Amino acid sequence: MTSYTRRHFLTGAGATLLSAALPAFGETPASATTINDAALPPAPVAHANPPVASTTAPDEAYTVTDLEIPTVTPTSITFSWSVYRTPHTPHLFPNERRASDAEVWLSDKTTGPLTRVHQSYSRTGLHFVTITGLRPNTTYRFECRSLGRVATPGLWFTIRNKEPETQGKVHTLSRPGGRYLHSMAISNDIHLGKKGHSVTTEPWPEAMIMGMLSDVKRRGIDRIYINGDLCDNGSLAEARRLKELLDTFGQYHKNYFLTRGNHDGYAALTDPLNYSQDKDPIAAVFPHLAPQHAWIVRDHGFRVLGIDTSYPGLTGGHITSQQFTQIEKLLAADPYRPTIVMAHHPVTEAAARSDMRPNIVNAKDALQLQQLFQKAPGVFFMAAGHTHRAHRDAPDLPGGPQFAQLGAAGPYPGGYAILDFYEGGYTVTFHRTATATALAQTAFNRYKSGYEKYGEHSVGLLADRCFTVKRTLTN
Repeated sequence: MTSYTRRHFLTGAGATLLSAALPAFGETPASATTINDAALPPAPVAHANPPVASTTAPDEAYTVTDLEIPTVTPTSITFSWSVYRTPHTPHLFPNERRASDAEVWLSDKTTGPLTRVHQSYSRTGLHFVTITGLRPNTTYRFECRSLGRVATPGLWFTIRNKEPETQGKVHTLSRPGGRYLHSMAISNDIHLGKKGHSVTTEPWPEAMIMGMLSDVKRRGIDRIYINGDLCDNGSLAEARRLKELLDTFGQYHKNYFLTRGNHDGYAALTDPLNYSQDKDPIAAVFPHLAPQHAWIVRDHGFRVLGIDTSYPGLTGGHITSQQFTQIEKLLAADPYRPTIVMAHHPVTEAAARSDMRPNIVNAKDALQLQQLFQKAPGVFFMAAGHTHRAHRDAPDLPGGPQFAQLGAAGPYPGGYAILDFYEGGYTVTFHRTATATALAQTAFNRYKSGYEKYGEHSVGLLADRCFTVKRTLTN
């Protein structure tokens, strides 16, 4: 069996063999034989807009909806949609899905017919298709079809903001210049221990975590950074169970790295008589996670700085003077080395305007942190979670790093980010966890979390989920 690395995918080699040729880690990755789990025979040579005959009676009221483009990279586009037996509102939990075919049609021309580039079948009615081998920085017109009908978006956020799902065209990312350097995966808000309906017999956060680890490993990435809200209640039992799951991926602080979020200090609320910071349950299992403690590691010539913006028992973000002193020393040790910063809470005024200040780092600490970045020009990117949504934030000070809130691992949009680094910049792309169980759970959560409105809050704009930053990444 041929093995492919992340470098193969970035250069286009073996891209069409992603589902068939890669050794699986854990659950089988979604492909034409899992989510689209009854693959059709090989399609004939693609031709322009043939007549499509519906396989159902003309008066059947099925609907083809929930169209999303969760991911765009320089060379690929991912589409997701569902087929339901009857129409439903965009937010009330829908009726059953129905078995159906899936077709994706594309064209890089501004006018003229589309060409069919994918055909498959799903007994579940949930379709998840990635088209690879595309050109960077190119606009593609598209249609996703099932049972002869074109899929339409269901989220108001997508429709209101005239996203690609509504426009019927999507632009691949530009590729940064220079040599490819390496890639890293960042996740946040995994919330082990969170209650709620699971589509399998195991707790749904565990299914999402294991699916994510499988997906990351399948992509040839051997390190993952998880940026806070590791556990839903911050208990010792949750922390121990989380370590069992993460240890299937590799070693703590060698293959997986963690920061604290506000939920990781909730033992101070649920068990206040027995809680103290020197007996913190999370730190007892993960030694680098003492409250208000920063850490730094080297990753392929870059530095990754982890900051604790949480404070036991509080929801908003804070940084103590002691941790500021530690952060300043860590940055000053090599100020020009390319550095990625991770902290659970967003820190910028742009984030405050879009999500209200109480939910992010307080204004005084946020400004002080960005002032420290001014003394370390190598800091070029800061990742945050907490809000569960994708949102790209501008710095408050001139020349500051790119700030970004990344979508949650669960309950929705259900994935993680990949940063691909080149000498001339980097791409940030959100990837929905693509195992059969994770996709089914994410589809369920889209309707059932947050009084059916959670998907509207968390999905974000495509330009906030997937983007390119051109910047010299050399020392």
